[in-house]
Amino acid sequence: MCIRDSCRGKLESDWSGGSGDAIACLCVRSGFDLILQALDLPEGSEILFSALTIADMPRVAEANGLVPVPVDVGPDFHINASEISRAVTEKSRVLVIAHLFGARGDLSEVLQVAREHRLFVIEDCAQAFTGPQWRGTPGADASLFSFVTIKTMTAFGGALCRMNDKALLRKMQEIEAGYPVKSRFSQFIKIAKFALMKLASTKLMFGWLTGLCGFFNKPVDELLRGFTRAFPPGELVTHLRFRTDTGTLRMLTRRMSNYDPGRVRLRQDHARQIISRLGLGESQRDLLDETHGFWLFPLVTHDHERLMKHLRNEGFDSTQRGALIVVNAPDPDRGNSCPVAVD
Repeated sequence: MCIRDSCRGKLESDWSGGSGDAIACLCVRSGFDLILQALDLPEGSEILFSALTIADMPRVAEANGLVPVPVDVGPDFHINASEISRAVTEKSRVLVIAHLFGARGDLSEVLQVAREHRLFVIEDCAQAFTGPQWRGTPGADASLFSFVTIKTMTAFGGALCRMNDKALLRKMQEIEAGYPVKSRFSQFIKIAKFALMKLASTKLMFGWLTGLCGFFNKPVDELLRGFTRAFPPGELVTHLRFRTDTGTLRMLTRRMSNYDPGRVRLRQDHARQIISRLGLGESQRDLLDETHGFWLFPLVTHDHERLMKHLRNEGFDSTQRGALIVVNAPDPDRGNSCPVAVD
């Protein structure tokens, strides 16, 4: 067995607790792409998505010949279970749930509705990781966790996917075995880029960066998005269909074994101080969820431009939506307009 396979085997075994239900991938999008390939759904099948999600997820679905369909979220940004039945058709096969900002929520009603419609349920936990003690919602068919740039416990890349169906997992492993391994040079480039991002995140440098972007009339969001973009522009799936390099596997194994939950607890403590001082407990009750990891702090406001300007003047990063998009409805006549997500 080669060093890479040995590293991968240990990582997957540690993550699954020896149950053999895990696969390590290049990123969450790669894991999602592997699932869709292994499912081998008829072309034109529909995938229901939380209306607010990362743009690349519906793009992966489309690259596999599938049709993304949005399901509106509630005011707490969790997928609205009552909207699933409205969005589902005879072509619907998969439901993808995005846990946003570090919140998880109760999926019992969502899973019940999904089972009634025989949907394969995938939860995107890229923003919801708070430690290896939680590997996803029991009852979900797949749970995908990310350790790429700016994620909790980043390892400069990599993802871990928990699969309920062992036969489907074996198909995914067989497909991925035919991929080339990501080069060591790409790992070096990532480390150099992340070092620059770390420098730019200091209060002094971020203030200078914001001022420079303002001078050139360039939104700082665009600059930061370029730094955090996982893949260069181009055909998305060609960048996703690689096996994770040995260095990333080693880094992720090391980070997992040395994980310090105190950092997330400190983040939660800081968030609760903000909630208390701003009196958000009534207006945004989802923030009181004990499982909320606050990967980002969501704040509902009707004057976002003024607030963002104030925060940036004080050296805090803020964005209206970041990398999130509202999934386009395939047919406006179906009524999948998702007013809550759009608002």
